Amino acid sequence: MPDAFSGAFTGEQVQVHLDRTSVSITRHMAGAEDATVVLPVQSFCGVMVQITPGATPGAIRARLILKHTDPQLSVLLADTERAEQLAAAWPAWASALELPMLVCDLGGRVKPIEAYSANPAGQPAQRRKLALLTGRRPRFLVRRQRGAAGATLPVHRDEREIIARS
Repeated sequence: MPDAFSGAFTGEQVQVHLDRTSVSITRHMAGAEDATVVLPVQSFCGVMVQITPGATPGAIRARLILKHTDPQLSVLLADTERAEQLAAAWPAWASALELPMLVCDLGGRVKPIEAYSANPAGQPAQRRKLALLTGRRPRFLVRRQRGAAGATLPVHRDEREIIARS
């Protein structure tokens, strides 16, 4: 079975420094000088969760990986036998690093999860303009008609006005 995260740097001491903008990977090799690689966070593909069968039957192993196109530069963020522990950590890492959330299936294919992506989808749709900005009267006021200018109420002679008072 192909493994998306092949356990880079097996048998070597590796020190990883991670912040919001860059990742620094230092390999400590016996008998040689330390090798350091500094990469911007945006050069990574995303934060990937990989669930594989565990050592015992019925058990699973869940890993949270900062995925790079070069498997040697991928960074293991968390490794556990309880997948529910990664449920809160996965979107938190993706949001903090502003990277998409990825999932690795059992076949080794890596797919993005757009529904939970930390990246914004785009600008929201424009709403209706305010009436003050359009320079037009509202539709219900346009329908109304003014009364006739010369129309007055009829006045009857010698009649008294009745006023109801309570």
